[in-house]
Amino acid sequence: MKKVLFFIVIFCSVLMGAKAQYQDVTIAPNRVKYWVGTGSNSAVFIVNWCNPDTALAWGYRFDGDSVLVSTMLTDIVAADARLGFSGTVSWLSDLYYAEGADTFRISPDYVVYNVSGGYADVADAQYFHSGDYVKFGGYSCSLPGDSVWIVDPTYGNYWLHASVWNTPIEPVEIPGVPAEDATISASAIQYWVGTGSNQAVFIVDWCTAPNALAWGYRFNGESVTVATMLTDIANADPRLTVAGTPSWLTDLVFNDGEQVYSILPDYVVYNVNGGFADAADAQTVNAGDYVKFGGYGCAQMGSSVWVEDPSYGDYWMYASVWSTPVVAVTPPTGVADYEQTVLSVYPNPCTGSIRIQTEANETVVLYNLQGAEVLRTVAQDDITTLDVNELPAGVYFVKSGARTAKIVKR
Repeated sequence: MKKVLFFIVIFCSVLMGAKAQYQDVTIAPNRVKYWVGTGSNSAVFIVNWCNPDTALAWGYRFDGDSVLVSTMLTDIVAADARLGFSGTVSWLSDLYYAEGADTFRISPDYVVYNVSGGYADVADAQYFHSGDYVKFGGYSCSLPGDSVWIVDPTYGNYWLHASVWNTPIEPVEIPGVPAEDATISASAIQYWVGTGSNQAVFIVDWCTAPNALAWGYRFNGESVTVATMLTDIANADPRLTVAGTPSWLTDLVFNDGEQVYSILPDYVVYNVNGGFADAADAQTVNAGDYVKFGGYGCAQMGSSVWVEDPSYGDYWMYASVWSTPVVAVTPPTGVADYEQTVLSVYPNPCTGSIRIQTEANETVVLYNLQGAEVLRTVAQDDITTLDVNELPAGVYFVKSGARTAKIVKR
């Protein structure tokens, strides 16, 4: 049967000659999400399934001038458990892909392929170079591409056309991406800030804490900015401190007198409903949404968006998500009770010195983020001044008696 197909291809190619050529559809390397291999050179691997009409792309990195197509195929199949093939690399009988409910197969169709839209030899004899793409697919939905003139003393001379496809190509996701973002039901929220008929949830994941913490936020109108939500909650809850500006946060700190959680020295990032979000003073929140801040160092890759940037080039941007369980914060105690555990320090942020509200004979200690003691003194009065001018910029914690506070040194 395969010989019959071969003769049909030859016969049709002779009839069409070199004139019937279609352009092959490809994908830009910077749109590829999942790369296999290492090296300074790169190429793209594509598979086009006819039913359903779907094309997926992988990236392949390598060293050296060229690599066999068979090596590329086996390396990608070995790296990605979702992709497999039947037969041998020189005579594939099927290429299949399975992820969740999606299952694609080329069989019972015939497997053919091209290199950069042109005619190619058997996979264990054909080389490709950096910048090429290798595209496999089903013969039944292929179109005739570029052609070569074959001189064959046995069957006669003929035009042989490359098989090409015009199906739009999508990059495969990195295995395990997008990760699931942990959240919490609004019905489980214990502490609500604001008033209004609409509500959303605000969550912070500190990476080092056993749980992420959640607040509720109520508002009127169709939407509010994330910056407004953040500012309102921080103003209402004395345990939550925001450092930096809403468009460029440098830290989020929670201090309830027993536990102190800080995102620094990590970077602060956030998402809305587990998806990519704009700057906090430009991103809006709607009723039913949740907003989640956290440390970049412990974040996982969530869903992605394609960003077109004329300055730095186009690229994929992934949302940051976290899998830490989320629990609701309880309402803060009365201000008087809270002030018994929270130390008053000013100015904060500071540059040269800080003034601390103390009690005589209390031991005052300044710690860095690693918990190392930096300064120590004994309070002589109800106000103690510490000179921090020589300390590196960063976040510190000051403790006087049983009370603590976080300071930012600039």
